[in-house]
Amino acid sequence: WLSSVAIACIQKQKGTVQFPEPDMGYMHYLLHKQEDRKLNQPPQQGSIPNRFKATTAQVPADFHPEWVTQAVQAAWQALADSVWAHDLAELAGETTRAIWQRQTRNFWEMSWVLSAGDGAELLDQRKNWRDLVAPAEPGHKCMMMDGWQELSGVTHTHMPSVHKFWQTLAASGKTGMATDLGEGEQLCALAFIKRRFARYFAQVEVALPGQLGQVYGWQVPSAVPSVSFVAAAPWLAQVLERAPVAALQDWHAAASRIASYSEIAHVQDDQPFEIDIRCVKEAADKRRSEGLHRRWAGLDGQLYFPTALENPRLFPDQSAARQVLQQLQQLRRSAGLQSLPSPYYAILLMDGDQLGKHMGEQAKQQPISAALNQFTQKAGAIVREHNGFLIYAGGDDVLALLPLDNALAAAAALQADYRAAFDTHCIRKGHDVQSTLSGAIEFVHIRTPLTRVLQDAHQLLDDVAKDEVGRNAIAVRVWKPSGQALQWAMPWEKALDASGQVAICEVARQFAAQKDEGEDAEVADASARFSNKFFFRMQSLLQRFAGADEKTLEALLLAEYLHSWGRLDKHTGMDMDTLKACLHKLLEQCRQWQRPATGEAAAAHKEHPINPDGALLVRVLAQKGLDEERA
Repeated sequence: WLSSVAIACIQKQKGTVQFPEPDMGYMHYLLHKQEDRKLNQPPQQGSIPNRFKATTAQVPADFHPEWVTQAVQAAWQALADSVWAHDLAELAGETTRAIWQRQTRNFWEMSWVLSAGDGAELLDQRKNWRDLVAPAEPGHKCMMMDGWQELSGVTHTHMPSVHKFWQTLAASGKTGMATDLGEGEQLCALAFIKRRFARYFAQVEVALPGQLGQVYGWQVPSAVPSVSFVAAAPWLAQVLERAPVAALQDWHAAASRIASYSEIAHVQDDQPFEIDIRCVKEAADKRRSEGLHRRWAGLDGQLYFPTALENPRLFPDQSAARQVLQQLQQLRRSAGLQSLPSPYYAILLMDGDQLGKHMGEQAKQQPISAALNQFTQKAGAIVREHNGFLIYAGGDDVLALLPLDNALAAAAALQADYRAAFDTHCIRKGHDVQSTLSGAIEFVHIRTPLTRVLQDAHQLLDDVAKDEVGRNAIAVRVWKPSGQALQWAMPWEKALDASGQVAICEVARQFAAQKDEGEDAEVADASARFSNKFFFRMQSLLQRFAGADEKTLEALLLAEYLHSWGRLDKHTGMDMDTLKACLHKLLEQCRQWQRPATGEAAAAHKEHPINPDGALLVRVLAQKGLDEERA
């Protein structure tokens, strides 16, 4: 939003932003009052690129660059003032007000240059003049933004005083405050604005400098699906499709006694934003005529997981929680499902490759901008189609949350759409812009701290998918509550099969299906344990015989598989040729590839041609982490 304010101030002064080309729908909402907006759907996520290094503006002689920085500062201050007035003005003292003023008035740093030519390097030179030294921050520190003082203003080491300030604020009765502030959290002004601005954004109006007009906020979602809800979504959709309405009603009656409707903000029928998980919404809509109430899927997402229900910190009334767990198992059985939902969800981070070297060429900027706009506008639909929630899509960046089942397929669809956009707007029009999309997926247990894994996703993308593999690649890590469990990476041309589907997902599906027809849950669990035995022994074999040729490795895997599973026809129903083909595909997912140079075809990794973690990733995808949840 602040980036779009800067663009608006340039355009209002008859300047032309050539690159990146701003999203016109987003700019429409920025520049018009509610009653003047002709577009029905407000922007749901950020789509204006947050980096302006590559932005060039053609400006008239009377252009005022200082107005652009003044406009951004004014917009920021208006947003900060709105949060202060609604949330803190009546409750906070002078000490808190002083912290707020110090932090909000000196946060943003902006640089600009005017040049007769293209001058792409001038902004970097200007930034090198900086002598900014962050002010010392006393007192207790923010739990979201390291190093910044939290707002209580308590400077001596006395945590009860700090907790009292935040407990009073949480209990103030302000809309959503009790849920927006996590238990035991203490925040600086900047983090507090991030947490609360959505509540008041629609009321923000800002006058641009030089009588250039107004810019506005609009209604945005005040809540998004929790990670627990995202993880449970595919399972919940199956329950909504299959379970008797009476069983769903009984479950809801029991669960609502110990938990609030913390997911209700994104399951309301009148919600103007497409932030509900698609599979859940569609499953509920199909059975509305039977009396199924959409509100039944609005309870705390943690209620679907035994490990959460058995945690007294989350649910202090453990007697009631055990009853809910029993009701949950009854609901599962009524829907004909053998297991509860996977406790894992996915963080998907994607970023374009090698755009930087093309951005400095003016002739390429317009086609690149058109390609990025096409990609950005479709990214949200692709993520929603794969049952995910899009956090951000701007320029060549994407960040989303998805269920474990859907993340790799979503990443493949996004990279295919990215390539198609550049093919349409660049390659076919004679512009040699060879840009691909790399991705990082973190499969995360719902008990893993989200902030830590978000930071790790950037390292996985930059250091593994881009640097180690050589770009145009996908990299995956799995995080259990105890820490990192595995890492796997592939160039896209090796990760996808002939039909463009992610090959490792099909391998996992084949192994997940290898159980006797009609066996009950207890037998299925035993079969899954045999599967665990095979995958862990496969990891050991690949570590010991990594240098062996392909024929030898496949023979070793076949022997180990038959040893782990016993009689072939009893446990799998596959003939020997089908089994060998399946094991060949599995071994292919344990190969490690690396590009000799960016843009070249991938070759076998010279030092480490085999990655045994590929076998464990197949196991995670096949069992969805449910062996840990059962344990």
